[in-house]
Amino acid sequence: MGAAAALASLHFTEPHPEALARLDRAQRLAALDFCHHAGLALLVRDVLPEATARDAANNLLRLRTLEETYRELAALPVEFVALKGITQCELFGIRPEDRAQSDIDLYCPRATVEVARDALVAAGYLPIAGLEAFPTDHLPALLRPHSWRWRGDFFDPEMPLAIELHFQFWNPGLESLPAEGVDEFWTRRLRRRGLTVLSPPDAVAYSALHLLKHVLHGDTRPFHVYELASFLHRHAGDTDFWAGWRTLHSASLRRLQTVSFLLAESWFGCRLAPDVLAEAERLPRATRVWFQTFATSPAVQRFHPNKDELWLHLSLLDSKLDKLRVARRRLIPTNLPPPARATATASRRTVYAAWLWTRLRHHTISLGTTLTSALRWWRITSRDRQGAQPARHRS
Repeated sequence: MGAAAALASLHFTEPHPEALARLDRAQRLAALDFCHHAGLALLVRDVLPEATARDAANNLLRLRTLEETYRELAALPVEFVALKGITQCELFGIRPEDRAQSDIDLYCPRATVEVARDALVAAGYLPIAGLEAFPTDHLPALLRPHSWRWRGDFFDPEMPLAIELHFQFWNPGLESLPAEGVDEFWTRRLRRRGLTVLSPPDAVAYSALHLLKHVLHGDTRPFHVYELASFLHRHAGDTDFWAGWRTLHSASLRRLQTVSFLLAESWFGCRLAPDVLAEAERLPRATRVWFQTFATSPAVQRFHPNKDELWLHLSLLDSKLDKLRVARRRLIPTNLPPPARATATASRRTVYAAWLWTRLRHHTISLGTTLTSALRWWRITSRDRQGAQPARHRS
């Protein structure tokens, strides 16, 4: 109930802040816990001002640290692109003081990413050991040495910032999904307020790809969905932007972005541009059926472990071999992904242990629910193949 109330309060076309305000004390605490883990706490502070006042004050202190760190990074002897975070708040319509950020993401081409790492090491940062073999899009995160310990405060001003150096925008080999043209993001980079950033169409594309990656891996952060919804809602009528978006991006890249756009619309009711709606109609029939059936499944994974995102992934694949490979990896994981949240802490053994327990619990419980949803998915898609009309996305 708390999670549903929080999402309802942030709906763009039919917001219901009263759903959150009217919760009893226990439900409100549960809603706040969800918002803290989801990155939404400061977005609901107008509804729950007293409960979020301390978080808001602490985040202003963290914001100063972030700005100082970005200025320091700008002096690195290698060019990079600042990804995500407060650097794109203006574009996406999010106030920096409302955004929780525990790390800084930078992109460098493969040819220079290790040069950037060495420069950070020379500046006093140290890479977190033991994560080199995991299939990620970035080098092991780097932190300055410190004695900070996790105390349950997501906005602790003393929490150190991790630096993640990305060397690719998308991993087609891991996901078995092509996104032609992503390497061209680097060639279209822009200089804004002392930092190099992606061009607006490419920044939106990267945010959509980043969200999709986490959705397909069963690790969706609701703030990223809201952030994308905020952009889509504000730019639904921006015909010039979408004309450029359509021209710059390949069909395969637009296709993957559209999946994330539909998730944003499903959760937060954002308006969608005609170009996005047209792309939605080109998605596989099974993908559109998934949104009718399982669109909210990623939102409740913390409370109701599931792997319904697997059916979304399979719906986007054409090759039976790719489907088998993805299903095997998701249903029988041979290794655990790197602890992204733990990389931003000094007490990483404690944080990683808690994170590891959460992931093991998720995989164990979701086995049963996955069998149930698999049967449900098979029945739905079987009926659809036998003559049901293609599921059409509502405009």
